[in-house]
Amino acid sequence: MQEKNDGEVQPLSREEWLERVMQEGRDEVIRREMIRMGFWSEEPLPPEELEKQAQEEKELAQLKKELESLEEKTRKLGDLEAMIRKRRQERIEESKRRRAQRKEERARRRAEAQARWKEYREQHVIHVGEGFSGDLERLDSDAEKLRESGLPLIHTPQELAEAMEIPLGRLKWLTYHRDTATISHYHHFTIPKKSGGKRILSAPKKHLRQAQEWIRAHLLDRVEVHPCAYGFVRGKSIVDNAAHHVGKAAVIKMDLKDFFPSVHYPRVKGMYQSLGYSPAVSTLLALLCTEPPRRKVEFDDRIYHVALGDRHLPQGAPTSPAITNLLCRRLDERLLGLADSHGFAYTRYADDLTFSCWPSGVKRIGALLGTARGIVRYEGFEVNEEKTRVLRSSRRQAVTGIIVNEKPNLNRGELRAFRALLHQVEQKGLEGQNIHNHPNFWEYIKGYTSYIGMVRGEAAAPYREQVKRIARKYGLDPKVVSDHP
Repeated sequence: MQEKNDGEVQPLSREEWLERVMQEGRDEVIRREMIRMGFWSEEPLPPEELEKQAQEEKELAQLKKELESLEEKTRKLGDLEAMIRKRRQERIEESKRRRAQRKEERARRRAEAQARWKEYREQHVIHVGEGFSGDLERLDSDAEKLRESGLPLIHTPQELAEAMEIPLGRLKWLTYHRDTATISHYHHFTIPKKSGGKRILSAPKKHLRQAQEWIRAHLLDRVEVHPCAYGFVRGKSIVDNAAHHVGKAAVIKMDLKDFFPSVHYPRVKGMYQSLGYSPAVSTLLALLCTEPPRRKVEFDDRIYHVALGDRHLPQGAPTSPAITNLLCRRLDERLLGLADSHGFAYTRYADDLTFSCWPSGVKRIGALLGTARGIVRYEGFEVNEEKTRVLRSSRRQAVTGIIVNEKPNLNRGELRAFRALLHQVEQKGLEGQNIHNHPNFWEYIKGYTSYIGMVRGEAAAPYREQVKRIARKYGLDPKVVSDHP
């Protein structure tokens, strides 16, 4: 700055400032300007001022140091945020990786579980229909009881399938219950009853028939039935049944109403369990041997077989007669005890109950019938009162179709009709002679001829000879079974 003549300070130009700085130096120019403007003095400061100045410089240095520290921290803080962002990203990526690993692990475990479940289902029976699967996990059988009866030691469904020599899948297919099914394991048809009306027969189809025949041969036929049972028992016949009642003063006939349909699934299952089989195996055996009544209906161009009731023994299955014989063991024992107490004879051929007595027992027929009805009801059956008969010796006494008044014989009228039928067949052939529409007419003729031989022995020889002549004349199978079944 320069002073004017009137005392005013004339500011320096930019060029003048630069020249002065170059000549005197930057610090010197600043010092002179501060002295000129009163901010600086060349006189030494008093001690207290020097001390104060030193304190201020110290504080300034401290503040500067703190500022540098703050700047360092600020710089580091910026790095920390970056590190935090980086670490957060790493944690996100790590979480994603672990989530993917857990997902992969869950998928692997789920696939392994599904594979184990599939293998388990292939080797076990899990479900056989609503209401029938509750005991499939119960595999506790009575091995000792099975051995005593000479029955196969079968504890599980797998062992049952192996014993039957069929795949487990087929066993499941044969035993699965549906109220509405698209297939039926039976052929259903009707035949006329002698008393009027129609009887429904259910013939099992191939695979089920094979399973039922195995059950009958390997299980049911090995269990001893009551000695009074004659129907469907190997080595016994209707002639053996009738022989107990020949020449008696009175023959009392009782019939069990709806014999096979009255034996339901729980009863059949309980019978198998009583033999020693586990609840699981008994469930499958009972399902193989029972079937509900069904009606065939069509809906949306598909055929359905709709269940109309509970599962029971079908009439036509090879297992049904043997099962009823076993279920009737206590019934037979009680009725035999009743008959013995009154001096009567007793036999049962399927659902036909027969009592007979000598003249001394005629007065006790009423008491016997009343008690017998009570026993039958207690054992879970019902007497068909319409078929209850008391046949005195003064009239024809027939037991399961065989006349027993003097000796086992057949109805003369039926024999004459059959002799006339054979004559017509021999003269004219089979065509046009099947007036009763037998499904296999020639087999019926041979069967009835065998039946005559079973009842009348050698008196059936003329019938057998005539059948052989018919067979030779028309090229038919001449074999006639003459032995007792």
